[in-house]
Amino acid sequence: MDRIDRQAPTEAAFDGITYEMLIYNNIEGVLKLEIDEAAGEARYITEGYSPLPRMFPARMPKKAVVQILKSLLGVWVNLDEYMIPRNELLMELSDVFINEESGEVKWICGLQKESRSPIEKLRLFMTELVNVMEGNPEKNQENMITLLKYVKGVKRDNLDQCREMTDALLLQDIAADSAEAAAAENPVSFGMEMAETENAPEFSYEGEPSEDGLDIMLPDAFAAREIAYIIRIRTGDEMAVVLDETLIGKSPDADFCIPDNRAVSRHHASILMDEGEYYLVDHNSTNSTYLNGMRLDPGDEYRLCHGDGFVLADEPFQFMIR
Repeated sequence: MDRIDRQAPTEAAFDGITYEMLIYNNIEGVLKLEIDEAAGEARYITEGYSPLPRMFPARMPKKAVVQILKSLLGVWVNLDEYMIPRNELLMELSDVFINEESGEVKWICGLQKESRSPIEKLRLFMTELVNVMEGNPEKNQENMITLLKYVKGVKRDNLDQCREMTDALLLQDIAADSAEAAAAENPVSFGMEMAETENAPEFSYEGEPSEDGLDIMLPDAFAAREIAYIIRIRTGDEMAVVLDETLIGKSPDADFCIPDNRAVSRHHASILMDEGEYYLVDHNSTNSTYLNGMRLDPGDEYRLCHGDGFVLADEPFQFMIR
């Protein structure tokens, strides 16, 4: 059994509720905690999991970033259910663990006490992600906003608070000095040299409250960019297409999972994104894929246009760009 040991400063003891919740419960998404009170040590059981930097020693693919963000939001929901303050979650990439086979992410909820709020810690964490995310560094701030919108639209996995969390993250308090602080205080050791502080991505968003919630003013470069979405007609669920390949199917590992339709294959079809164009491809599904009434030949890529309708078996979707 693999464990990581952390010395527990005497002034950083858990409060009673947090201690009991972590010791006596298996909280989804959080590493199991053992405490040796005599030695003053906390042991986090990491069997089957590796530190995130070990799995991604260089750049991190966007799909992995999405998985981490979804996991983080889910863990925050779980901590709320167990009455554990969110600011007790360690939020540096070196403290995140991942199962290399399943991609499941685990977090450390622990003895480190900080004065920063959860949203403030999240901003610094997002800066780390921007710095290591695969792609053109000059575009990664824009890419991260797109990924946040993608995660915000997820309507499964008990992520009821996605809207609240991502709206808070995108508001005006995300400032350039947060990025500079992260680069200076928490350098990322992913087997590469960090960019100079002045090259760190700058965040500058403004938001005004509205009757329905929070209106978000995004940077001009992002506001002008069109985003593709797929909409499941029967439920109204929609998902932004931000990955090079967005898999649709019945399998739990599909990016757009359709768990309640037996006619849909596990890995039914994908939408490919290539230089601003989008293509639909059928993966030799049992009940076929149709684009505007035309049956697709498995493996061939068919270009998608705004307003196109496609059907996986008997499950209708619409492709939109807005």
